[in-house]
Order: sequence, then structure tokens, then C-alpha cells
Amino acid sequence: MKIKFILLFVLSLLFSGCGHMSSFNSIEGKLLNEEHYATINDIDYQSGESTAFGVGLTNKVKQKSNGGFSFDYSIYPDLSYESSELVTHNSTVSEVNKKLDMNRVSMFYSLRGIMFSPVGTFEIDVGAGLSYFDAYNDQTQTGKVEPTFRYEGTYTLFLLPRLYSAVSFTFQESSKGTYSEYYSMVYKLGFLFGGQ
Repeated sequence: MKIKFILLFVLSLLFSGCGHMSSFNSIEGKLLNEEHYATINDIDYQSGESTAFGVGLTNKVKQKSNGGFSFDYSIYPDLSYESSELVTHNSTVSEVNKKLDMNRVSMFYSLRGIMFSPVGTFEIDVGAGLSYFDAYNDQTQTGKVEPTFRYEGTYTLFLLPRLYSAVSFTFQESSKGTYSEYYSMVYKLGFLFGGQ
């Protein structure tokens, strides 16, 4: 199942178009401390506080070399893949349906406001896009595409000219959708491969 999502992630890159690809300039590995809430087949699920791993392709603004304070904004694409587990406390649900594995591929366009400082960069991002997620176990498989909105605040520190670390808080929701709400504290290690 995860292989299918990784292939979807790669195909999304190949078919996103050369003009859009030029906007991606960094790859990130992610450690996510997160909570998911979803309603699947009229059953409420949540992850509780859990840890997951992910990978993302995005646009990262490099720290300005003058080391002073300045402000900027941009519109950029963001593509990511995450994997997690959902559980329900509904006593009427069969044992096999009390737990679901979930994979998700999300594609966003985001508006970013950024403040540069001598101690790193601070970003506020608001994004809109689509998420394809699949929740499954031995008896259930639910795959859907839903419009998704994301709000994120991030602090980034460049360790080397192209290597950076970041921490962010993310709130994501699909209004009136199956995948209802998502909160996470995300720790990232990324590499900038595009020129700026």
C-alpha cells in the first residue's frame, strides 16, 4: 500500500509541469508529532498523539546574507507524503475496524509571509489544495480526494549554505470532508538544491 502512495508522489512530480517544477527547490525529511481526526464510514477516528515520518518537496527561502531584519512574501507549491495510524473508541465497532492505517499525498499552493532575522527566519503560510488519502485495514479501504486548507508557522535555521533545520506547527482541515482535522508539530531537516 505504501508503495502505491510513493509512486503517486513521484508521478505527481513528473506531471506537475516544467514551469511548476522550477518552483520546487528543496527536499525535506520530516518527523511529525501529530493528531488526526477523521470520520470514515460514519465512524469517528483519531490518532491520539502519535509519531510519524514523511518526506516533502517544497520551496524554501534561503536566509539572506546581510544578517539583518527584513520582510518578504511569495506564492509557492508544496507536495508531501505522510503515513499514520487511526483508532476509534466506539464500542460497537468490530475489533478489526478499531484501527486503520492511513497514507496521504497532499498538493498545495501557499502564500508565505516571511521575516528574516540574524537568528533565522520566521514564516507564516496559508495554503489551499487537494489531498488524496487512503484509510485501510483487512476489511476496509477508503480512498478519497478532498479540498484541503493548511495553516502553518515555521522557524528555520540554516546549518550550512544549503542544509537547514526547521520546526513548525501545522493545522490542516478538509471542510465537511472525511479527513476533518489535523494538528502537528513537525521537525524537518532539508537540503536546498535550487539556486537563489
